[in-house]
Amino acid sequence: MGDFEAFFGVHGQPVWNYLRRLTGDPERTADLFQRIFLKAWTHFGGRTAGSERAWVFTIAVNEARDDMRRRKREFVRCLAPEDLPERAADPGLSPEDRELLREVLRGLEELPEAQRELFLLVRYHGLTFPEAAAATGMGLSAAKMAVARAHEKLVRVLSGRLHLGSML
Repeated sequence: MGDFEAFFGVHGQPVWNYLRRLTGDPERTADLFQRIFLKAWTHFGGRTAGSERAWVFTIAVNEARDDMRRRKREFVRCLAPEDLPERAADPGLSPEDRELLREVLRGLEELPEAQRELFLLVRYHGLTFPEAAAATGMGLSAAKMAVARAHEKLVRVLSGRLHLGSML
């Protein structure tokens, strides 16, 4: 146990600082920190020779990535097109607007997942491209391209379904 205490004494604060800067959230930092050092303690005797610092930061990076993926899935679930039909029940919508909304929802469902989630983040939730890229773990250029492609596909789909070709 003494070896792990010394290991923790040396590496605990740098890992904490990394997580705090990465997450910006004290609760998330604490949660990740506990998971990382529990994993480090569990595997401490079986670690391979080499840099302890690199070893613990590899655990930290992997746990942080897993956490981001989990959070992304949870976040994307709340963006799903099936959450938008509540607007279709708005009594102020005309029958034409209601039909247009249904077609938009169908068009969104046809988009590849990455395009759909970025399109919704930027166009529906108002995130900036850098914010949406960071939320999805995608590069800024790739995020912009995904939104542009989603927009083009939706226009094509909707113009074909609603005979809007002459209006576009």
